[in-house]
Amino acid sequence: MSTLLKEFDHHVQAQQYASADSLVESLLQTDYIASLERKDALQFLYRIGYVYPELTLELSKQRDDVPRPFKDTLRIALGDIPSLRSYNQADTLVAIKIALMRHKALWAKLLVYRFYRQYALQPINLVKSNKLTIGNNRKKVKKNNNAQKVSIIVTTYNSAAFIENCIDSLLNQSINNIEIIVVDDASTDNTVDILKKYLTIKVIKLSENNGTYHARNIGIEQSTGYFVTFQDSDDWSHPERLELQLKELLNTSTAIASFSHFFRVDQSSGLPICRQNYPLLRLNLSSMMVSRSVLDKLGRFDSSKRIESDKKLFELIKSIYSSDSIIYIRKPLAVGLYRVNSLTTAQKSGFNKYGFSDVRHLI
Repeated sequence: MSTLLKEFDHHVQAQQYASADSLVESLLQTDYIASLERKDALQFLYRIGYVYPELTLELSKQRDDVPRPFKDTLRIALGDIPSLRSYNQADTLVAIKIALMRHKALWAKLLVYRFYRQYALQPINLVKSNKLTIGNNRKKVKKNNNAQKVSIIVTTYNSAAFIENCIDSLLNQSINNIEIIVVDDASTDNTVDILKKYLTIKVIKLSENNGTYHARNIGIEQSTGYFVTFQDSDDWSHPERLELQLKELLNTSTAIASFSHFFRVDQSSGLPICRQNYPLLRLNLSSMMVSRSVLDKLGRFDSSKRIESDKKLFELIKSIYSSDSIIYIRKPLAVGLYRVNSLTTAQKSGFNKYGFSDVRHLI
C-alpha cells in the first residue's frame, strides 16, 4: 500500500473527512499520481473512485495506463452513459452494464454468453426484460461423481423473495455427492414454508435470531460432508462452482481452502454493481470451501459478531497457513443480489460514501 493511500485511509478511519477531501483535491495541483508505480496509482484511484468520481477522472489524465473500463464506471457514476463497448474477461461486466443502460438487451445477452465462455464456463442466460436476473437458468447439467461429500450451508432470514433461486442453483450443480443444509435464523415470513417443497435438503429452523454466523456454526455441526462450503440466501451459484472448487482442493497437495469470485446485481436496476465501483468481479468470501476438520481446528465462525466474521476467519486462515494453501479461482462462479437493508447496505451495518463503517471499524 502506498504512503498516499495510507494517509487517505487514516483520515477516513479517523472520520476526518474534510482532511481526506483536501488531500485528494491537492493532488490536482501536482503530478504526484503520474510519479507513482502503476500498481500503487491504480490502487489509490480505485479506492477514491467511488468517493470522488469527477476528481478521479481528472487525476486519471496524469497517466496513459489507467484502464478504460474503470474510467467508464466513473462516467456512469457521474450520470453519463458511455458508448457501447466490447471488453474482455472481468471488464466484460462493464460492457454489459453499458449495453443494458442503453437498452441494448440483445447485445447484453451476447456479451453475457461471451463473458462465461471466456472463462471456459457453461454460458447462462441472465438477461430478462433488459435487466440481469439472479439464476435465470433451468438447463439441467450432467452430474459428475465425487467421492468426497460436500456440505453446503445456507443461512436464511426472511428470504422468501429469493431463496428458491439460491436452492435451485445448488441442486443444479455438476457434482452429485452433496448435502444442502438450510439454517433459518427465525424468519418471520414464509421462507420455511417455501423450503418444504425441497424434499432432499435439510432445514433447521431456529427459534431466536442470533445472526448468520451463529446459524452457520449450527449448520456445520449438523453437516456430514468431508468438505464444507457456504452460500448466502440471496446468491446464485453457477452450475460448475462446487466442482471447480473441489477439483482445485483435491488436485493441490498443499491446499486447505478454496475461494471463487462473483459479481453483484442491483435488485432495483438489474445492473452489475459493486460498492467500490470497480472492478465488478470480486472475491466471494461466502464461497469458502474447506474441510470440516480445518473448520473445527480454527474454531469456526465468531458468532458473537453479526458482521465481518467471515473476513475474520479468512484472515485467520491466511495467518496460520502458507499462501499456497489457499486457492483463488478467479472465475464468475456466483451472482449476488445487491439490495437495500442487507448487512452490506443497511445503515447500522453498512458503509458510508467514504467506505467507512463505525460498526465494522471496531471489529
